[in-house]
Amino acid sequence: MLLAFEACMNSSMASESKVLKVAMVSAFFPAHGGGIEVVAGHLAINLVQRETLSMTWIADGADEVDDSSFPRVQILRAKSWDPFEKRIGLPFPCWSPRSLLILWDTVKKSDVVHVHDYLYVPSLAALIFAKILGVPVLLTQHIGQIRFGSKIASGVLEALNRTLGALSLRVASQAAFVARPVFSYFDRFVTWKTPAKVIPNGVDRRRYKPSESRQIASNVRLLFVGRFVEKKGIKHFERCFDLPNSTWTFVGGGALNPRQLWGTFATVRVLEGLRGDDVIPYYQEADLLVLPSTGEGFPLVVQEALACGTPVLVSAEVAEAFPVLDERCVFSAELRVDDPGAALRNAVEELLNAPERLAQARVHATSLASQWSWEQCAESYRQIYESLADAKSRRLPG
Repeated sequence: MLLAFEACMNSSMASESKVLKVAMVSAFFPAHGGGIEVVAGHLAINLVQRETLSMTWIADGADEVDDSSFPRVQILRAKSWDPFEKRIGLPFPCWSPRSLLILWDTVKKSDVVHVHDYLYVPSLAALIFAKILGVPVLLTQHIGQIRFGSKIASGVLEALNRTLGALSLRVASQAAFVARPVFSYFDRFVTWKTPAKVIPNGVDRRRYKPSESRQIASNVRLLFVGRFVEKKGIKHFERCFDLPNSTWTFVGGGALNPRQLWGTFATVRVLEGLRGDDVIPYYQEADLLVLPSTGEGFPLVVQEALACGTPVLVSAEVAEAFPVLDERCVFSAELRVDDPGAALRNAVEELLNAPERLAQARVHATSLASQWSWEQCAESYRQIYESLADAKSRRLPG
């Protein structure tokens, strides 16, 4: 009887010890509206579906986050001060000393730390804390080189990537990238501790899917979804608003608000404050998503639009990031030129003059999106967590 009780207790303790404790660190929660934090949210939801993994997610708590949206995930809200985002559209949250102490304690209690993008104060703090405490860290890099309108800004980011970014990627136990162009950029000057991995983001095709009641419009409906910041190519749109037979919808928020930049156009509407499911009907009704962004890997909104049956027009840089590309529904414009605004206008005008291409592209868009799933993405990360935790346990004495 006693032996049976001891065996039961040992089995219970062994089962408990197998629970992998992961700390995930991002600058913000999804309510902030950026792609990095939205990706982190999807991963958190999918990773904790297995009882063998527990997750604590710490990020800036200035934006509201509903704990019920992330069942089985422990949410820790950091307090921060951000001196730049409202002024210039560049997020740079500086966490309070108490929040950094909470981060230290969270890292200390974890088997693995997962950091999203190096270029944030909390990300750098998590990397330093993990190094001091001997906790393995996975760094997912979402953003690479960004060509700002200012040569000084572009030069500063390039210098940071080649110094602080390269160091962060070398310090990390494992580096992962959301798209091959971002990896290829850093691969030119980073010496890897272990071979880096490219893990494409997923898409929730149960939510993002074509509408069965979609209405045909007389004008071509053009859509932008994302933050109103320079790297999204917002300033390039000004050359496009006088194109005939078209209407524009901008969904997002940020310092470069189209309404403030160009005033009121009869063909333009700007919708701010939409999140998650609120955006889906606009994907579904649009004839084309236009996203002239650079330097951000593989934007999640591109995958969401395609899953809704909406073809996309993206920069050639983003087109190069596709694991599998179908040019029947993914159109591109080379924006690494002297006049990117003119290049974008020409690409949009070409499609406006061939509406049958947009109509035919819808079937191909849905088919192309079938290659992505959050379950598959999360499984790739889970395998990395387990590998890092196993390597750590083999290094421990005894």
